[in-house]
Amino acid sequence: MAQKKYLQAKLTQFLREDRIQLWKPPYTDENKEVGLALKDLAKKYSDRLECCENEVEKIIEEIRCKAIKRGTGNENYKTTGIATIEVFLPPRLRKDRKNLLETRLHITGRELRSKIAETFGFQENYIKIVINKKQLQLGKTLEEQGVTHNVKAMVLELKQSEEDVRKNFQVEEEEQNEAELKERRIQRTKRGLEILAERAEMVVDPETTPYLDIANQTGRSIRIPPSERKERQRKHEHKGQRERIPSRLQHGAGCGT
Repeated sequence: MAQKKYLQAKLTQFLREDRIQLWKPPYTDENKEVGLALKDLAKKYSDRLECCENEVEKIIEEIRCKAIKRGTGNENYKTTGIATIEVFLPPRLRKDRKNLLETRLHITGRELRSKIAETFGFQENYIKIVINKKQLQLGKTLEEQGVTHNVKAMVLELKQSEEDVRKNFQVEEEEQNEAELKERRIQRTKRGLEILAERAEMVVDPETTPYLDIANQTGRSIRIPPSERKERQRKHEHKGQRERIPSRLQHGAGCGT
């Protein structure tokens, strides 16, 4: 396998350097069949590579057939507007990783994904398509995303569908927001208790000192009328005085004896 890839790369290089067009005569006849000149070309390159002539001829023929197929696709695209996309499948399908798919370019990314899934046996929501190093956007047409004839598309398989990933992310985000809200409420309640403890130890003027802010279960502040606020403050102070009376009485009784 590695040897074949090496030969393919070297032969492609030689063909480019020598400006050989295999899809044209004398290497391809009018019926698009292989010409006699290809055998001579195979002998020339096998001598340069010092390898089997038959193997070199076979690889050159494969390159010629692909070139003809590409040329036919170019002609077809010019006359019908149907583009050819070279689809590279995931590694587990390494045998047939490179495949050609014909499509029009006015369809959306979602339609192309669906077509690839149906053609090559994938679950539509468990693949994503990468073209020109960018993930294919489902809501835009191929033309809008710069997809052209003979472009290469890579298919990546996902362990989770993109919809599942979005749902899981939303659930985690909601749980985090709920936890943060709960923590803020706890801190607010704690601060309220601290304010109450501080005010129990000092004399305050209800006219000038803000009263403790009270909130309902949703966290919204409850407005207390000034008259009711004064009454609550008076009761709170009166309660404190009553709690101090027994200690005074006890002190007085001890002095009497």
